[in-house]
Amino acid sequence: MNDLRTDAINASLVKTLSLSRLRKYLAVCGDDVSGALSSYERNARLSEAFYTPLQCVEICLRNTIHFRMSEVYGSDWMTNGGPPLAEASLRMIGDAIAELQKGVDWPSNDAIVSELKYAFWVGLLGTGYDDTIWRKTLFDGFAVGGRRKRTVVHGRFNAIRRFRNRIAHHEPIFQRDLPKLHAEIIEAIGWMCADTSAWTTHVSRLLIVHAEV
Repeated sequence: MNDLRTDAINASLVKTLSLSRLRKYLAVCGDDVSGALSSYERNARLSEAFYTPLQCVEICLRNTIHFRMSEVYGSDWMTNGGPPLAEASLRMIGDAIAELQKGVDWPSNDAIVSELKYAFWVGLLGTGYDDTIWRKTLFDGFAVGGRRKRTVVHGRFNAIRRFRNRIAHHEPIFQRDLPKLHAEIIEAIGWMCADTSAWTTHVSRLLIVHAEV
């Protein structure tokens, strides 16, 4: 048992975390509350360890796409009407600008890039853009080590997005093949930049934490 936890503390945690949230942990621990809470703690440590690789892949993705789009459509491609963006993409840009305008009259291009949600960037790799921005520019941003099909690139980053969202919503990840997921994130970064992939591998603590817990 965790050195801090007592039966009274366990009872408090069950109340504050809720039985509903702990149900998946209880299921793998034979309804043992202490074991479920230990699994919950392990899940929290593993989720925390994914922060670095997920941060790296998201920032690398948005900057890679921004660079490729700027090369063809200009650095203000998000607002100049150049690329054939879908209504959903334009709405996300509008929402980002509206949020930023709470602090400034008109945000910089870099500020808009930072404000846009991960789903926006993954969306630009979707089916609707296959014959337009993918073939015109984006394909070259994921070609380190060889060109890749848009379906492969989109599938990988969309899977990472779903995994990222599970962590963001504090969902269980401890039963998944986390070393494999970590390797897929590192590989996806390598499609964009081999050096950044190597650096992310070096600074990430996921495999260390996974071995410890």
